[in-house]
Amino acid sequence: MGSMEREIGQSIRSFPTIGQQLEQWNDLDFTGRSFELHLFDEYLTQLHTRRERIINLHGTGGMGKTRLLEQYRKRAEQRGIRFALVDMRDYMNDPAAIVNQLVRQIYGKLQSNDECRQEEGMRLLNMAAAEERIILAFDHYEESGSMDKWLRESFIPQLHNQVLILIAGRYPLEGSWRVSSAWQKLIVTLPVSELNYEETTAYARNLGITDELVIDTVWLKTLGHPLTLSLFGPIAARAGTAAELAYEQESPFEAIVDQWFQEAPSDELRSLIMTASVPRTFHQEFLSQLMEKEVPLSLFSQLIRLSFIRRSAKGWQMHELVRETIRRTYRDIMPETFEKQRQLTVQIYHRYILNAMVSGQNAAWEVAEMLPHTDNPILRAHFRHSRGSTNCLEAVTEANIGEVEQYIRLRNRQDKDWKIVCSDPESGTSFRYKYTQEQSNSRLSSCVRVREMLRVGGDLQLLRNPGGRMVGLLAAMPIHESTLDYLMKSPVSGPFFSRLTPAQLKTYRTSAEHSPGTYLFAIDVEDMEQTELRSDIIRLLFEFMMSRKILLLSPLPVEFFSKTYQSLGFQPVAGTKHYEYDKKLPAYTYMLDTSGDKLYAFVTGLLQGSEIPKSPSLEKTDHIGELPFTLREREVADLLVRGHTNLEIASALYITVAAVKKHVQSMLQKTGLKNRTQLTSIILEQIK
Repeated sequence: MGSMEREIGQSIRSFPTIGQQLEQWNDLDFTGRSFELHLFDEYLTQLHTRRERIINLHGTGGMGKTRLLEQYRKRAEQRGIRFALVDMRDYMNDPAAIVNQLVRQIYGKLQSNDECRQEEGMRLLNMAAAEERIILAFDHYEESGSMDKWLRESFIPQLHNQVLILIAGRYPLEGSWRVSSAWQKLIVTLPVSELNYEETTAYARNLGITDELVIDTVWLKTLGHPLTLSLFGPIAARAGTAAELAYEQESPFEAIVDQWFQEAPSDELRSLIMTASVPRTFHQEFLSQLMEKEVPLSLFSQLIRLSFIRRSAKGWQMHELVRETIRRTYRDIMPETFEKQRQLTVQIYHRYILNAMVSGQNAAWEVAEMLPHTDNPILRAHFRHSRGSTNCLEAVTEANIGEVEQYIRLRNRQDKDWKIVCSDPESGTSFRYKYTQEQSNSRLSSCVRVREMLRVGGDLQLLRNPGGRMVGLLAAMPIHESTLDYLMKSPVSGPFFSRLTPAQLKTYRTSAEHSPGTYLFAIDVEDMEQTELRSDIIRLLFEFMMSRKILLLSPLPVEFFSKTYQSLGFQPVAGTKHYEYDKKLPAYTYMLDTSGDKLYAFVTGLLQGSEIPKSPSLEKTDHIGELPFTLREREVADLLVRGHTNLEIASALYITVAAVKKHVQSMLQKTGLKNRTQLTSIILEQIK
């Protein structure tokens, strides 16, 4: 080689390649995943102390599993550990080709046209592992087909114990992988989910976005979904400001829908997916009602096996961003069918709520399912992220009270301000709230005296995550004779009870079994920005709200809380001002009364705009004339003369049978009559 050729060669090698530049940009874009990276590092450096040899990364399409594998490769190579990756889409039904590809990458010396027998390839891989641990990765494992059985039964069992295996796909390893307890011990499951708000913010800033409103818009549009972020982020960066972004016509969401629909090749399954996007929670019977035909079990089974469908407490739910995106697409391309199914959804849940109320059961879950269909954008925004939780409640006792006190101490030492960002997916209206750590902790420090509350009969429950760690606290006090002294002395609840007249106080002096209500001092969680924990707050709050009792609480003097509670029907009570949370900003006691028949009025008001079937028109009761009946008694009377039974009247008015009997008895007393027949006759006389 001449000197000129050598100079040219050296000159070429001194410049980075386009591939290297792309790799550098990809590294700069990579954000978050601290837990996933830490877990990999642990296995990378401490493999000899671990029994697991397979890390199973799984998550729906676009979660960034391939990008994460790329980062794993870099971290391995930085430690001098050899790493080989196979894309299962490229090696259908060809075990020898998979082995050859792994050997080429591990040894780096086989040419593309070199091949070795499968047995020889296995020997070479094990030789490399015997010298130093190696990593073998398999991406897009949902495309493995028949190779799944070969890997599980032939390839993996023959590998040296110094091999760490990464299997990444849309689905967790199931079936034969989980039948044997021995295989279960070999596998560690690693779900790959969305980025959180802070990670999404960091990603946006890496793109040069500095406008806080634009960053919030990126979060609300993408919910931290990595693929959507990679498509929408540059659009937001070009716009620069929130005002310009609002006029941006380019949308990445059609491409995202195509990504998810790759899992559903048939039109029949895609149609079912669209229908399943209408309600938040569904099951086979629910979808059959919406489609007005029986959904075959085989088709429903295909639906719930999709990577973006997950099991929930009362059915199945679609991944949040998937549901909103597909729902929007469905509404655009088939508006009449969508609207018909939306109204059917409302009617079905309304029937569920009615049945629960008539039978005296708590309808909190059903009402929460209806909230996305109300005409209140604040409610729709706040409950947009409400979802099933894996956390559970545990009663506070002497056995765990020390843990509760430690939780309160840790919360008081936290040094973080909170920012809540939410939006209404229907109107696009955004809501942003901020409050300080001092404000967040003030309820725990000023009004929650755990041991004293427990001693006088308080309802205290801690919230545990699946790992067993305490992540929240519920502190409430049932109102009755034995707790009134505590409630009157409390600086938070005291202003409410001290304003009551002796006659009003007497209504609260009941036995514990007949408590008319509850004062809810706090539902506290360690991180208000965490969606699942906010969902826990909503779930617990609704259980109290639907209890047919009086619910009192004193929220922080922060706009987020005041707007939320008022949108739920709570009203501030005059004369209950206190400064326990903030020495400058007054807080008040808020009240919601759902006792007796008031529960129906509350639910009706909450679901205003849901197009629910209306109760019998009040206009029909006008013909009862001058009889001294209340408004509710007139409604009962109207149905009574039409020949309805007590059960039918209860069902129509959304009250209990016992309440119907009470109203009938009251009307008999007011008219001096002895039975329903006489009452019916006098009402009919008035009509004439």
